[in-house]
Parts: sequence; structure tokens; C-alpha cells
Amino acid sequence: MEPEADPGHAARAVALADAFGAQHIKTRTFRRWDINARLVTEAHRRGMRATGHCAHQLPLVAAGIDAKEHFGFCAPRGNEHVYDDLIQLFRAADIGVVPTISYFSFALRLNQRPALLDDDRELAPFRPGREDIAWMLELSAEGRKRWAQEAQHARETAVKWWRAGVTVGTGTDIWQIPTGPHIELEELVAAGLSPVEAIRAATGSSARILGAANDLGTIEVGKWADLIILDADPLADIRNTRRIWQVMHSGRIVDRAAILETVRRR
Repeated sequence: MEPEADPGHAARAVALADAFGAQHIKTRTFRRWDINARLVTEAHRRGMRATGHCAHQLPLVAAGIDAKEHFGFCAPRGNEHVYDDLIQLFRAADIGVVPTISYFSFALRLNQRPALLDDDRELAPFRPGREDIAWMLELSAEGRKRWAQEAQHARETAVKWWRAGVTVGTGTDIWQIPTGPHIELEELVAAGLSPVEAIRAATGSSARILGAANDLGTIEVGKWADLIILDADPLADIRNTRRIWQVMHSGRIVDRAAILETVRRR
């Protein structure tokens, strides 16, 4: 989107996303906040949500951006440390945040121990190819140091957002790893949230960020019966969210064994 082809470029881009069935747009420009703001406005005009790497710039706040991914990844002020005035701005403007701590921490853990994925037997049918995780395995010493710092900053900021009353959701940005949400829950607890607070971030708060709170996120009459039923208490140990006994989708038990068999045959 930088530079624009013409003044109608932003509107056409959002219209195209809408035509393909998108429910959200994510802005990723880092200089032209006026373009970002027009993208947000166009998305809202079409009933879509708008989120992005950046959200605290005043044109975006004024346009009503709904949420932000990652703790930094934006402008110099607010990258390494998110200051209290920015946190207050997020709360006042009702901008949700998805910290993606696991994006930083998982890459570091995998780089330090390349056999990490081999130890997870349940992940085996879905294990990504080396080409999908190559950048994680090839981090230099300087890269490892930077990623460790980024992970720690993300943890510190996530708990500050939460304690300030900002809506914190659960996402990972490690699309290669289907167990990523469990890793993020563990990171949120390591950051200082209690297990029940981390679970709330992954359920009700995430549904709110998605604009789907009327259908998802909590167990209530009239909402979709999408449930994960565990055979261990996640409040005693957040890692027990991996102890999945049954999955219910729209009120029906999912045949997980059949899905795994289909994956293995491919």
C-alpha cells in the first residue's frame, strides 16, 4: 500500500478482501498513518474488523482501530518498552492486544534445542518441514540475544496491559506449530497472569477482539457449543490444556482419531 497507486487504492484493497470473504484486515504499513487510517475506516464501513502491527498512532486511534498484534513491531517509541501513557491510551480507546510472546520465545527454544519438536509425539503428524522453521534454527548468537530480550519485553508488557484493564487475547504468529496456542498460554502464565486469567485471554477476551463475543468465548445459552474438554485441571497447571479428552464443535463431538488417520495417510 506504500505508495498508493491512486486515492482509491485503499478502498479497492479492502473491497477485494471483503469479496474474498475476509472478516478482518491487518494493516502493516509503518510510515503512512493516513493510509492506515483510511484502511480502518473502509473496513468498518463494510462491517469488518481492523487490526495491525501499529495501533497507538493517533490517526489510527481516531479511526477506531480494533486491536494490535505483537507487543512492539511498530515505531521506535513503543517497540522495546510500552510506556504507561500508551497503555492508558489502549484502555481508553478499547484497543485489544495480542502479545504473541511465543513468536519470540519458541524460536529461541527451537534454536537452542533443534530436537524440541521431535519430543512432542502428538505433534508428529503435523510437524512442519525444515523450510518452514529454517529461520528459527539459523538464528545467530546476536539473533538469540535479541530474541531473548524481545521475549522478556513481551512478557513484561503483556502483564502490564492485563493489569491495566486492556483486553489481552491469545495468538502466536507461529503458524507452523499447531500447538502454538498452548505455548502462548504457558507464556502468559510465565509473564504473571494466573492460569484462569490466561484461559480467559484465550476464550472470552479473544472472542471480543475478534468481534465474535456474541457467538464464542464463553459458555452461555445461544452461543456456539465449541468446547475443549480436558482430563486434567489447567488451573493447577496451565500445561494441562494439552490434556485434551474431547473436542466439541457446534454441539457435536469431533472424531479426532479419524482426523489423525486422514492426516497420516497424506
